[in-house]
Amino acid sequence: MRTNRIVLAMSVGGALFIGACGGGDGGMGPDDGNDGDNTGGSRMTATIDGQAWTASTGTGLISAVQFAPLTGGYIIFGTEAQATGQPGTALTFTINDIVGPGTYTLGVDGVSVIGGFAAVTTASGATWTTPLSGAAGTITITALTTAHITGTFEFTATAASGGASGARAVTKGVFDAPFANTVTLPAALPDSVGSRMTATLGGTGWNAAIVAAGTTATHFSLTGINAMQTLVLTIPKPATAGTYALSNQPGSILLAWDPSAVAPAGARCCWGVQSDVGSITFTTLTVTRAKGTFSATLSPQPGTAASGQLVITNGVFDVGLFHNP
Repeated sequence: MRTNRIVLAMSVGGALFIGACGGGDGGMGPDDGNDGDNTGGSRMTATIDGQAWTASTGTGLISAVQFAPLTGGYIIFGTEAQATGQPGTALTFTINDIVGPGTYTLGVDGVSVIGGFAAVTTASGATWTTPLSGAAGTITITALTTAHITGTFEFTATAASGGASGARAVTKGVFDAPFANTVTLPAALPDSVGSRMTATLGGTGWNAAIVAAGTTATHFSLTGINAMQTLVLTIPKPATAGTYALSNQPGSILLAWDPSAVAPAGARCCWGVQSDVGSITFTTLTVTRAKGTFSATLSPQPGTAASGQLVITNGVFDVGLFHNP
């Protein structure tokens, strides 16, 4: 799923570049020296691994596309031109659930969780992407109009494909990208769209990169996933906002594990036994959205590599709900 999203982003970005190379020289002016806080020109600069990088300002080399008007989904693309005239290193951002200026997380799926992901791609095709850590960087939108999207960014990307190795650190990023298509700015997101889920696990901050939440006729469930840890909470469906018990008693689930581990391998796998307890508080609970807090203490499952209790504190969620009925 993650690979498909990255391929989509790179394909759209590449199409913008190829189409521009075949066209004329109009449509975008030179760098006007702005700092990412207005919509007066076309610009993308950054520092990559300590070296200055600048996207060329020829037609189409810095562009943005709105791919989801209803949910505020955008792809932002910039590439440098080599001395041969061929494209060099490119930066691509795919973000979703964006309704206006603000700071958004990179290192999330950009579908269920507000924010998105970024990629660095060289001329040879080596690609580094932000891992699904839930905290690989940020993109700050300072202005969003039907003509341009502007802001700043920083992130760390890890090797993904094309012979890439190691990691790339991108800092001091600034962009002002004109839209290549017609843009409709959503006044607000649908209430069931865009989620966030965070907590402290054993004293370490945790941010979900993927969130799934919903109700059935009998249960409420909330799952948060990142590259390090998965949390799953399920309780009998609450009727109203309030505080409810978390447990592994029949009809309930309270578990944590390393999504890349298979028991008994993996030091982060697996917690959650029948005697574990916790609580979840709903401050908002509607058919389409739930907000609140949670905490729990989980014990290691026998036969796994987990040791000691996993204490979950400072849990916060603000999630769109899928519901049936």
